Amino acid sequence: MKNKKYFLGLLLAGITVTGCGSKDSSSSKNNESKIVTVSLGSKPKSLDPTMYNEIPSLSIVKQIYNTLFKIDLNGNIVPELAESFEYVTPTELVIKLKKGVKFHNGEELKASDVVFSIKRMTEKPATKVMLDVVQSVEADGEYGVIIKLKEPSAPLLFTLSYPLTAILNEKYILEKGNNIGTDAMGTGAFKYANWGDGEKIQLVANENYFGDKAKIDELIFRAIPENTSRLAALETGEIDITTVAPIDVQTVESNNELYAVSFPTTSTEYLTLNMNREPFNNKEFRKALHHAIDKQSIVDAVYLGKASVANTIVNPTVFGSDQTIGKTDYDPEKAKEYLEKSGVKNRTIKIMSNDNLVRLQAAQIVQANLKEIGINAEIETVEWGTYLQMTAQGDYDIFIGGWVAGTSDADIVLFPLLHSSYKGGAGNRANFDNKDYDKLVELGRTSTEPSERLKAYSEAQTILEEESPLIPLYYKNENMGLNKRITNFEAMPNLIHDYSIIEIKD
Repeated sequence: MKNKKYFLGLLLAGITVTGCGSKDSSSSKNNESKIVTVSLGSKPKSLDPTMYNEIPSLSIVKQIYNTLFKIDLNGNIVPELAESFEYVTPTELVIKLKKGVKFHNGEELKASDVVFSIKRMTEKPATKVMLDVVQSVEADGEYGVIIKLKEPSAPLLFTLSYPLTAILNEKYILEKGNNIGTDAMGTGAFKYANWGDGEKIQLVANENYFGDKAKIDELIFRAIPENTSRLAALETGEIDITTVAPIDVQTVESNNELYAVSFPTTSTEYLTLNMNREPFNNKEFRKALHHAIDKQSIVDAVYLGKASVANTIVNPTVFGSDQTIGKTDYDPEKAKEYLEKSGVKNRTIKIMSNDNLVRLQAAQIVQANLKEIGINAEIETVEWGTYLQMTAQGDYDIFIGGWVAGTSDADIVLFPLLHSSYKGGAGNRANFDNKDYDKLVELGRTSTEPSERLKAYSEAQTILEEESPLIPLYYKNENMGLNKRITNFEAMPNLIHDYSIIEIKD
């Protein structure tokens, strides 16, 4: 097997935690039936793996489906649905599938399902950007797959380990069509049971799973957008696992029935500037905004130190991040100089945020910072679905958002977010267009030499520092609260956790 590990000197090892302590009556009831309830911050858009590159959807997709490969705790690629794989040439990947893997409908996984799935991925907006290097994919017998590439691709195997590239059953998809978004069926450790309008999604353990079977009987995902409501549900035992706001970590830790986990992630929070609108097409104006923002104050006031100031859009745990560049200092006087140099007279803008309290608090600090240099920033708050739609359509001035480097490689950040071929809803919502930048990230994608890739990505991030289409804000920790009856929870930096391995303490 020619499994070349081209990159990934990064944090991908999960943090495993074990709870202990007493249980309340509601937890005891759940314990008997081995039911675990997880709360997501927002309602998932769809359970179709290829539709939306967003954590609420992929967190559930991960439990229902499998991918050809997965990343182990040491950051290495290992087979999942694949039995083995080999690059016979730099542009031809041959995969042998495991035999006897069953979909939830009882059908065996075959090469035709993989071919169908990958072809479908190349046609869907969320996955097209990740797999546009694929020239063709074809079956080689019932259990063999041949993927031919337009050019070498260092990130390909990591891309094929991300839940967006989960393998589907061809027959089922052709029968259900677009309905798989609310009627999912895969090969995973859990089977889909009920959509519940997306507010309460029920999964049950897959008794015929080909891998290690789930340690619990039922997994429920509940959408609770408000931080205070999620915390209250955790305290009363209505839910067992949830994300919590930094300010609530201490409350969790002081509760004898709960425990907290805080861990670094592969994500970056940032501001996107719409370069298709005035005055954001003015570089001096963009640089004024960048120098005006006191990122450290956001880290201190909103995250209570459970985050760090972002120099570049690429998180430091991700291969290709260069933390020696991008250090745009908070300097109101310099910001005023750039503002005057820009010649912009209309200094009223809007900052869009989804209805997430932590992001809104960060937006309020940005608003106050901009007011100090003479810019009037209004905050526009919308719910998650509207936020995704409006930013995709370019219906915004600035939006505050985040990006998780799910594959832990800079390609998944620098290419879809900023390459000119993906302007608009495909990913590049800043509408950034720079040919020198494009060439560098294309080189980073096609080269198989780590040193060459690192150099290309460093130069690309230098261009971003100068052009400021995005303003990196901070690298945040994820903070989670858990009921002490939950053990063996493994916190993953890409925020997509495997709930099949968790156990319930007797």
